[in-house]
Amino acid sequence: MTITNTKEQICELSVSDQSICIKDIVHVQGEGNYSKFYLTDGRTVISCRTLKFFEPFLIERGFIRPSKSAIVNISAIETIDFNHQKTMKLVNDQNITISRRQIKPLKDLFKAMA
Repeated sequence: MTITNTKEQICELSVSDQSICIKDIVHVQGEGNYSKFYLTDGRTVISCRTLKFFEPFLIERGFIRPSKSAIVNISAIETIDFNHQKTMKLVNDQNITISRRQIKPLKDLFKAMA
């Protein structure tokens, strides 16, 4: 993983010989020992690293971890259902499940942001 900061503070992440702009990541899905990056342009990039490897870097740049298998860009969230389905709908029309343990911390986070 290589991180590049330019003068405009646009961070880039090098994954699998590809450079990804952080703001273009919608979410990262964990699949065993691999991480699958879903981007705003519809592309997906697979890394042989786990979510745990990317988590500290992404969390401090506006991402949240709603479940054990996903890291989500806060700016890519369209709607959140804390009551019935306990999911968040993203701009790419994918639904991410919110784990039982993350419901209260995420509710508190979004109340603080409102």
